Amino acid sequence: MCPHSRGQRQPGSPRLYPRLFLLGLLASGCSEELGPERFPTTRVAGIVVEGGSPVAGGWIEFIPTDGTVGNIRSARIGRDGSFQADRVAIGENVIRLVNAPINMPGGEKLFGQFSSPVRRKIPLEPDGRLAIDLLEEWVRYHQATRPRPATHGASNFASGAEP
Repeated sequence: MCPHSRGQRQPGSPRLYPRLFLLGLLASGCSEELGPERFPTTRVAGIVVEGGSPVAGGWIEFIPTDGTVGNIRSARIGRDGSFQADRVAIGENVIRLVNAPINMPGGEKLFGQFSSPVRRKIPLEPDGRLAIDLLEEWVRYHQATRPRPATHGASNFASGAEP
């Protein structure tokens, strides 16, 4: 050892080579086990409209959910509202719109969140184009989240109906 090294090993130390060799053996043995996981995907083409008018711009994202295995996929929305997304996970996906010019009040926030109410089950072989009408999705969302009227109350008792 060099007198100025203060107990540190030099890169050419004979004890270092067996350790590097052992480290190389251990690392190479794991390469087959840790490969990328394969999951079924497909190409999805479609159109996004708002009450019949195309959503002209932005991005559409497909986010696997409810046990569906896959990666988030995104595609640009064209001026005519059309899109084509590759390698979309087969199964249930949340569909989110990013930087899309949505006219309805609160629409950009509602459809731009990761918990967007737009969900579609993507089959292995899609039959036709995926059509998403944001106005229909907005109505469906508000009907599902609207409070239900009580099934019994003072008005039922006044009419003689039993609870």
